[in-house]
Amino acid sequence: MTKPQHKTKSNKTIYDPINYAAVQRALERASQPTLIQRVANAMHSPIIVRDNLQLDAHAGIAYTRETNLALTLASSAIYHTPNTTLSSSAQATAMASISGFYRVRANGEHFISDRSRIRYSADIASLPIRFWGLGYQAAINNYYSEYTNFSTNASAQYLHRIGHRMLIGAGVDLRYGKGHQFEQLAREYLQQSTQNILSAYTTGISLTALYDSRNDSHTANSGIYLSLTPEVRPKTLGNYHTTLWHITAQADFYQPLWRGATAAIDLYADLWSSATPWFYWPALGGQSRMRGYYYGRYTDSKMITAQIELRQHIYGPLGVVVWGGAGNIFSSFRTLDWSHTLPNAGAGLRLNLNNRTALRIDYGFGRRTGGLIINVNEAF
Repeated sequence: MTKPQHKTKSNKTIYDPINYAAVQRALERASQPTLIQRVANAMHSPIIVRDNLQLDAHAGIAYTRETNLALTLASSAIYHTPNTTLSSSAQATAMASISGFYRVRANGEHFISDRSRIRYSADIASLPIRFWGLGYQAAINNYYSEYTNFSTNASAQYLHRIGHRMLIGAGVDLRYGKGHQFEQLAREYLQQSTQNILSAYTTGISLTALYDSRNDSHTANSGIYLSLTPEVRPKTLGNYHTTLWHITAQADFYQPLWRGATAAIDLYADLWSSATPWFYWPALGGQSRMRGYYYGRYTDSKMITAQIELRQHIYGPLGVVVWGGAGNIFSSFRTLDWSHTLPNAGAGLRLNLNNRTALRIDYGFGRRTGGLIINVNEAF
């Protein structure tokens, strides 16, 4: 390193001494982690790291209009089994809000071999929620009332890989649903819809075909995800008076654009048979699709949605998104009315840490509505 110098009046050259201690302090300050890096380390530092096990835990907050401000606690484990080179995982989450909402959930994916796996989940939840009645016209014309939606379910699914990207399998699902603590107006809405069943349990038997070429299951920027799951719920395996049919279908496409940008497209259908009890029906809105609509206002036995999202990395861990979409609810394909299709758009901020979306802040708009969502992970 060349020492700084200057000339005196006598034209002598004098070299200034270097303050190596000050230089060392400056280097130490420059090498210290930023605030965002310290937050990231606190949120994602594992509790246990061993050769065949990694255990993490963290706490956070979430917000939607339906649940209000909620505290979340989550833990996850990644482990290896002897017969496979792939990592199995298990997660447990608990969430509770000031509105009286709570949810406890456990789920995971256990690899039996490199080709075979078991996916499982169990959860219990209670949500005090607004209720406009059932169907599109009720959501448009009625004043809202309130009731509490209680649900619990447990499921297990066996999947076997065929080729490099394709999975097929079968599963079983036990579901219980109940509506209670109805306000008087909410009871009248149910009576007008000839829906008098307030609780039921059923058992579903399903088949699944799945294709997945995404480069990452949490924050994909390229690839395709396709899933089709038909399901039957025989009346002999529950206390409901008839057999139910249910189909879910999902198609997601991810395409990199310019530097740091990804286009993501999501197509989704949730279709129940017409005899299905109302508390099983799908609803527009929530955290993933038709964001900004109050979840449960637009409810019917069948739902289809579509959305396209542009995701742009800005700087460091920060990113932004904008999206547009549409959705429709209906009781049968014969009565499907395209004029009832509801628009959706919005924008959001992302904090991405360790290749995960650690914080998602979205504001969605719809027809005469809007809402804020705070959560983790991408919407799809």
